[in-house]
Parts: sequence; structure tokens; C-alpha cells
Amino acid sequence: MDLKKHLDRAEQALARGQADFAIELCDQVLDFAPGDAQAAGLLGRALLSLEKKKGLLGRIGAGPSSLGARISRLARNPDAEARQLRRAFIKNPASLATGASWADALERAGYAGAALEAFGALAHQDGEAAKRASALAAAQGEIDRALEYLEIALKTNPRDTEAVRLRKNLAAEQALQTKRYDEAGSAADVAYDPDAFMRASRGEDSPPKEAEEGAEE
Repeated sequence: MDLKKHLDRAEQALARGQADFAIELCDQVLDFAPGDAQAAGLLGRALLSLEKKKGLLGRIGAGPSSLGARISRLARNPDAEARQLRRAFIKNPASLATGASWADALERAGYAGAALEAFGALAHQDGEAAKRASALAAAQGEIDRALEYLEIALKTNPRDTEAVRLRKNLAAEQALQTKRYDEAGSAADVAYDPDAFMRASRGEDSPPKEAEEGAEE
């Protein structure tokens, strides 16, 4: 299979408004190469363009694949789980939760690039997906992109204190990497905590408050 040719055709189809054809092509690529980042991102965008066209039949159609995904998760087979969730998302693209679960399974299966693109496709409609995309981008060294996703999360919810804190940490990391210290908000910004960033982005517990206070002194 010529993956590039398939994906080029899918991009062109989506640009012409032929989302169904784009979805079919991306699905074929992902059956062959489940970790293809471009295919994952393009599939996500194509599915979201169909979001309002699916209803009860979509939810019913997604049922068997969702069940298969749960069985695969119990069997600790994230690769199979991701495949089943992708099929469920195709059947019911109105379910952002299914899309996010697919992206999460991709990450657990070791397809970090594909997970980033899948979460990125969801980012404008789901603040939590935007934060997950930011964490993956940061882990892959794409700090500018990680910051962009946090800005998207804050547009979705300006009161998201976690996103504000993560953005502060990343801005400090960016300043350190580029030695543009004047871009950091304060000396405290420069003393960022990348471990805390990664813990928070994954929803893990933060370190004790006393430890945070000690780091600030």
C-alpha cells in the first residue's frame, strides 16, 4: 500500500468536502499502520466534520466496537483496544469521549505521534484533549506546539487553573531552552518543574503542598 498516496488523496477529499471518502482512506492506512500520525490526525478532523450528521444510529452502530474495546482493555491489549475504539469513533463521531479514548489507547500502545495528532484533532472542542495534546507535544520536545494547545484549552475554559499552571511551566522551559529569560514572567517562572507538568497532564496527584512551597523559597 502506498500510504503517502492514500493520505494525499484523503487530504484532497476532505478539502473538497468529501469527508466520508477521506475517512475510508485513513481507516485503510491505520489498519495497515496503526501508528501513522498523519492518518490519525486526518481521520480525527474528518470525523469531527461529520459530527452533526450522526445520531442514534451512530451510537447503536458503535456499540459492538465499544464492547470489543472494553474486552481488549481488560486483556491489556491497547493495540486492539485502539483499533476497536477507532471503529467506534467512525460509527459515532459525535462522541468526543470515544475519540479521546481512542487517542489514549494509541498512547498506551506506544504510538505517541499518532496519539498527539488524535488529541490535537479534538483540541478545539475538548479542553482536556487539548491538555493531553500539549503534554504529548512537550514530551516530544515541541514546546511551541505544546503552548499552542494550552492556549486552545484556555479559550475553551479561561478559568482552567491547571492549564494556566502548565502554560507557566512550559513558558519557563521555553525561555530556558532559547535563553530568552526576558520572556519568562518572573524568576519563579524560570524555576519550572517539568515533572509536575507531566504528572498534572496525566491527571496524577501533585506532590505535597509543603514540597511545592519549599521549591518556591
